[in-house]
Amino acid sequence: MARKKKKNKGILENKLSIAFVTTVVLAMAIALGVKVNSIKKELASREAYNQKVVEKLDSEEQRAKKLEEQRKYVQTDSYIIEMAREKLGLVFPNEIAIKAEK
Repeated sequence: MARKKKKNKGILENKLSIAFVTTVVLAMAIALGVKVNSIKKELASREAYNQKVVEKLDSEEQRAKKLEEQRKYVQTDSYIIEMAREKLGLVFPNEIAIKAEK
């Protein structure tokens, strides 16, 4: 009888140990799943931010290119003539200036 009690007690302890280990493993799996999900969200957020930064960089590069073209144009004779005509109303000696009435 004592042997049967001891055997039953050992089986019960084994079942409790298995249940405990299973519970710990499940808890760790859930915690790991939550952490992986959190990391995926953070990664998606950073990728979206990186995409915005790349788009902004492209936009600024295009803007810098346009400004460089404008800087070169401002240094040309055609720009100087255009501004002299528009802003100062100057004309070449062989031209006649005609102004529209407002």
